[in-house]
Amino acid sequence: MSETRVRPSAAPCDPAPPRSPLRVLAARALPLYLSMLATLATGVVGAVVLGRVDTAQLAAHALVTAVLASAVMAVQGALRGTMPFVARHEDDPEALRAVVRDGVWLALLLGCAAALAVLCVPPLAGAVGVAAETRAALGVYPWFVALHALTAALTASATTLLVALGRNRSVLALSLVGAVLALATTPPLVLGLGPLPALGLTGAGWTLVANGVVVLVLKGYAVRRALPPGARPAFGAPVWARVGEIARVGLPSGATLLVKSVALGALVVAVARLGAVEAATHQFLVLLAHLLFLPALAVGQSMIPLVARAVAQGDPDRARRTVRAGYALALPVTVAGLVPLVVFAEPVAGVVSPDPAVGAAMAAVLPLLALVVVADGVQVVAGTGLVALRRTTSSLYVFACFYGGLVLAAGPLTGAGGLTALWAGYAVAVAGLVVGQTTALVRRLGELRRC
Repeated sequence: MSETRVRPSAAPCDPAPPRSPLRVLAARALPLYLSMLATLATGVVGAVVLGRVDTAQLAAHALVTAVLASAVMAVQGALRGTMPFVARHEDDPEALRAVVRDGVWLALLLGCAAALAVLCVPPLAGAVGVAAETRAALGVYPWFVALHALTAALTASATTLLVALGRNRSVLALSLVGAVLALATTPPLVLGLGPLPALGLTGAGWTLVANGVVVLVLKGYAVRRALPPGARPAFGAPVWARVGEIARVGLPSGATLLVKSVALGALVVAVARLGAVEAATHQFLVLLAHLLFLPALAVGQSMIPLVARAVAQGDPDRARRTVRAGYALALPVTVAGLVPLVVFAEPVAGVVSPDPAVGAAMAAVLPLLALVVVADGVQVVAGTGLVALRRTTSSLYVFACFYGGLVLAAGPLTGAGGLTALWAGYAVAVAGLVVGQTTALVRRLGELRRC
């Protein structure tokens, strides 16, 4: 009798080791950061092209888009409140569909509020004494921008959903599409090309609306592709209780950005009283601070769904590791961007402005700029961690306290020490944000540990 040979069963494949939170964050944050740069470039195109047409039209554009930028920034911050709910229900298609639908309704309401704020620009411009030439140049442009504000809110909702679902590369690809559309359509419609007449500010309005609609449709399609079949929403009536629950998380986050925007506007007014050199220097410094802040912001936004998902799955240790990874990634990247700026302060200042007085003022304030940027990077990681934990009210209180204090101190600071004293006060205010935000985050993470 022949011996039957038993073939050993194949050993089960070992599951792939989980990727470290740092690698996951880096892979998600890089495309999101690049998409932010693309969006920033898109906004610059219109201003540059209008600057070649007419100074009054450029001033009118700046007036309306100043309100638009603040409104859209607040809307984007508020819609971040959708992320932890998406992460919580990612494995439940029916619940996820409801969250997506109600998040879109919240975006629609916030978009209407943003559009209304833009439409208030013409009457308010006359009340505050804006030059008659600038008011006359507005024309129908605020109506175009109001429509764009509505589409921008819905687009921000789609972007938030894509980030929450980990589709950051799709966000980058569609942001690049928007930038290409702006480059391709703005100059011909504003300046005229061949048989096309020069439409000036009206042409800029048409490009805003048309390109915004195209990007909205593409992002909406990307969201439907990213969602599982059972979670793809059909338009229907919202559940207002859930809309309110999302709003309770998102609105304080959006309000913090509005507080910051108003405070920075007040600083501009305070610096303008010092003179043209100080005003120009301050604007360059604010622009540099914003650009250097974007990497930390991209890390923080990418961190929200990862922390929220860990909490929803009952893994507080993974949530804390992800937060630590956020700090470990955001801080070195921010410092790396600052090092050449501080080391080569004088050449950089010379490139930014040929005026030696502006260059000297910038070089003097750059160390304080570095403190502001690093502190802002720390606080934004803590703030987005609180969004992930759905505990955002403390952030609003902290922002109101320290930015409110900065606004109150702006006049005395500029009077006592000029631009340097003002930026020193700015650094102190942002350091206060670090203390407040970090304390709140540590407390909330500690509560998870006790649970």
